Amino acid sequence: MSRILFVTIDAGGNVPPVIAIGHELLHGGHEVHVLGHEHQRALAESAGFGFTAFRHMPPWEPDLAKSAARTIRDFVRIASDAGLGGDVHDFLEQHPADVVVVDCMLLSSLRAAEDWPAPTAVLMHTFYAFWDGRWRHGPVGALAALRGYNARTLWGAADLELVVADPGLDPASARATPRRVWTGAAESGVGRAAADGKGTSDESHGSVPRILVSLSTTSLPGQAEAYQRMLTAVGSLPVHAIATTGPSIDPAALNAPANVDLLAYAPHREILPTVSAVIGHAGHSTTMAALAHDVPLLLMPMHPLIDQPMVAAAVARAGAGITLNRKAPPEKIGQALTTLLGDPRYATAAAQLGRRVRDAQAAAAAADQLLTLRRSSSGRIGSRMES
Repeated sequence: MSRILFVTIDAGGNVPPVIAIGHELLHGGHEVHVLGHEHQRALAESAGFGFTAFRHMPPWEPDLAKSAARTIRDFVRIASDAGLGGDVHDFLEQHPADVVVVDCMLLSSLRAAEDWPAPTAVLMHTFYAFWDGRWRHGPVGALAALRGYNARTLWGAADLELVVADPGLDPASARATPRRVWTGAAESGVGRAAADGKGTSDESHGSVPRILVSLSTTSLPGQAEAYQRMLTAVGSLPVHAIATTGPSIDPAALNAPANVDLLAYAPHREILPTVSAVIGHAGHSTTMAALAHDVPLLLMPMHPLIDQPMVAAAVARAGAGITLNRKAPPEKIGQALTTLLGDPRYATAAAQLGRRVRDAQAAAAAADQLLTLRRSSSGRIGSRMES
């Protein structure tokens, strides 16, 4: 049995791959522990993982509406706060792990993990092209570097860069090496647990298409207004929609048409087998989960500095979706959704991608990579511990 430590935070799409990979490890008889944000405790423990909260967590409220400057400041703190690195050091001193898997954004945590004998893996939960491009060269990566945490240097010092993204969609996948590995999209419910084919809804809506409307679980500027434009557009069409707002938006603040069920939360794994399309923000996790269920997407990226525009462009190039500006009016959203539902080429392309996502069994592949890393590093660990 191996002991695997995941170091992560509550930032939306970075969590589902941890849960999916952790499940694979747990089912293989290994011990999984998460060091993370206190808000993640219930999810980690319900999955059967051990959990410890960071003791020196800087202010982190992903559900709180905030300015762009405040958002950047918070992410820089998360990346470079020495207290988080100290928490990793203290945890490993008391609870040695066989492999330490660190979210690629947590640079101070990664540096602390690399100081220990156990091998380290960097978990990259969306396209490598984004992390080594817009993120590393953008305000968060650049400011973290000024504070002494160079992302490229720290990622390069790890034993494994684990990119849990589809190599056919990631523009940077040609840069794979023996220690930079693409496994495919490792989301919760994708892989071994994915159902073959479409399910059926518990509630019958006849031949009316069902749509899922879902944006980021973290607060982003203009998101509530975008939701309202989407709901207004759906209200003018012969469809039935389920809209989930997540913790960042109060459903009572939105005006839902009669053909929309507006909910704060509903498990997407139960909804996706029943829908014909998704309107979303192009977050990697939600987008890949939709494709894994053969569902085409209307994508409206909510922020230019994160991965959403890149993910949306890749899906559109593959023919499995349509992209719009987040400020598009309801009329334009309605026209795009009508096209998405009416042209079978979008569903065909989504199904082709869906087969590829499922066939990759990425969570299992990622778990195998971590266990191989543990086995190949066992001799080196012993010599480092003796020195």
